[in-house]
Amino acid sequence: MYRRVPALLGDLAIARGDGRYLKVLQSLSRAEILVIDDFGLIPLTGSEPSDLLEVLEDRSERKSTIVTSQLPVDSWHGSNS
Repeated sequence: MYRRVPALLGDLAIARGDGRYLKVLQSLSRAEILVIDDFGLIPLTGSEPSDLLEVLEDRSERKSTIVTSQLPVDSWHGSNS
């Protein structure tokens, strides 16, 4: 399964509002491989950090998760050097 961070977090926010949150988390936890793309390009706000942590925790030591980003190396850790 491939998901971009903005779409993934948007889907989780909508699912929380309409009562499907746990069902969406279960679906994500069942994927053999989950690719989470575009991580770190925008700051996480509100419940987004905990939503992303839930996804990763549900998969921890059970399924494969790949997190990718196009964030330039010089932008890592907030440095501009």
